[in-house]
Amino acid sequence: MIFVRCVGHIGTSVGREEFQVDAEGLSLGELVEMVRGMCKEPEPGFDRFNTIAMVEEGEAFVAAASVERLRAGQKVVLIPFSHGG
Repeated sequence: MIFVRCVGHIGTSVGREEFQVDAEGLSLGELVEMVRGMCKEPEPGFDRFNTIAMVEEGEAFVAAASVERLRAGQKVVLIPFSHGG
């Protein structure tokens, strides 16, 4: 299981800020697309190109730029570009 925390309007769109997914082996871009599929709106205001991802309290980077594959037990925080301070 991957532990996911969604900040700002991503959490609002999904309807919860924290959850777990069985997503071992996915890239961060694929994870963001999976989270988009969980949203209530048909076209949420975030995607892999405008979402910052932080894995295991490490560096933050655009989800689409990462080739890293997620492993069981990892924690990921998804932050929209539009999120304030």
